[in-house]
Amino acid sequence: MKEFVYIMPEILIALTLAFVIASEITYEGEQLRLVTAISLLGLGAAFFYAVYSYQFGPTPVFSGVLCLDGFSLFFKLIFIALAALSIASVGQTAEINPGRRTEYVALVLAASLAMCLVSSAADVILAYLSLLFLNIVSYFLAAFGRKSLLSTEAGVKYLAFGSVAGALFLYSLAILFAYTHSLNIYEIHKHLLAQPLPPQVMLVVFMFMLLALSFQIGAFPMYLVTPDVMEGSPTPVAAFLSVGARAAGFAIAVRFLIVIFTQPGMTEGHWEVLGGIDWTQIFAVVAGLTMMVGSLLALKQESVKRLVGYLVVAETGFMMMGLLVLDQVGIAALLYNLVIQLFALTGIFYVLSFVFDQVQSDRIQDLRGLLKRSVFECGCLIAFLLCLVGSPPFPGFIGKFTLIGTVIGSGRYPLALVGILAMVLSTVAVARLSYHLVGDFKKSLAPLTSQWARKAYLTVLVIPMTLAGIFAGLVLKGAGESLGFIFW
Repeated sequence: MKEFVYIMPEILIALTLAFVIASEITYEGEQLRLVTAISLLGLGAAFFYAVYSYQFGPTPVFSGVLCLDGFSLFFKLIFIALAALSIASVGQTAEINPGRRTEYVALVLAASLAMCLVSSAADVILAYLSLLFLNIVSYFLAAFGRKSLLSTEAGVKYLAFGSVAGALFLYSLAILFAYTHSLNIYEIHKHLLAQPLPPQVMLVVFMFMLLALSFQIGAFPMYLVTPDVMEGSPTPVAAFLSVGARAAGFAIAVRFLIVIFTQPGMTEGHWEVLGGIDWTQIFAVVAGLTMMVGSLLALKQESVKRLVGYLVVAETGFMMMGLLVLDQVGIAALLYNLVIQLFALTGIFYVLSFVFDQVQSDRIQDLRGLLKRSVFECGCLIAFLLCLVGSPPFPGFIGKFTLIGTVIGSGRYPLALVGILAMVLSTVAVARLSYHLVGDFKKSLAPLTSQWARKAYLTVLVIPMTLAGIFAGLVLKGAGESLGFIFW
């Protein structure tokens, strides 16, 4: 029974999900619905218990199937906060039909539960099943706009790419199991230290795993589905998937790639490649291509949601740099950027949802002059976009600066130059959008309807994002300390 204490956040989320499902089944037209309030209450309890769980220290759970450590708790806090923000905003958008909001809340809770399991999984079968669970729920979320052809297309494409990625991930795990006869990644690591895989086999395993994870995080060459899902999904869903699904992918990428394909280095906080294949070179090429493809294609987009989708692809390339340098500072910078993107991307899509409700379009030309019509919301949108691409003095700049600095410190100067160029191109794409949002000040435009609840929600996003920039050193230190699970 003691082990259930260690997974109490997941248990609380599961109980909240069960309540939401039961309330929908027994609903018969009552005037008062408490689904949103109870969901937020359950997520709040899970969040505070996750914070409380830091006192337990690194602990294997259920014979090592799950790991309770600072790394998993870091991601659980992100996933729970994201779910709470997604559910809190659902009542302020017309894209989610009021009659289907309970279904949306249930899907968000189910996806959050899967994400938490992904972040803790140390067993390859559990990791695969958790990712499969997450992706199945994500397919339904992407296609949630049932009257929209774009939403249906997004769900189908997500399903097609996800099926291929799932098969590749399973193949890589099957090869590892056949060679090591173990399902636990730490046992696999010990076996590979004693008897490394032949270089050709190691390359096949890594490439299969990289292709599978590139779908999950939105990297080259599986990035094609990301802008389609961002554009076609209902805007609240796009916000949830752009942060949650990618963060889950990075959680499993960091844990699996570091544990399976590296070994402790000569100095503390550094790792070395395990085996005869230097997979970091491949990872560097993929990161560079991801950054350039995302930033270049963002320049030519006419749909704002699709533009943001390509910016998300470029951001994925930046965060990949934090992993390939194989040191604690780089991965801490990766985690810091995830925290910034939690608030920036949620804010971007929240404002776009408001704009879509008012203008019924996300085309750049149709949003011309939006700043004059809705100063606060549009100002927040520009600030969130600049923070996302890392423009100073916004907090996102600190994350980009740290990532590029770690790459330079590792001697990968071409990749650093690619990162700087991609950062400039992404900023130009945001500047182009901002130019249209400002529009013509001489032209008189009717103001858009604004509500205090919307301003309060945006303020809730701006404050922690700003604090993360002010106290960046503390956040980076905490992120670095969460990596203790890697030191065997």
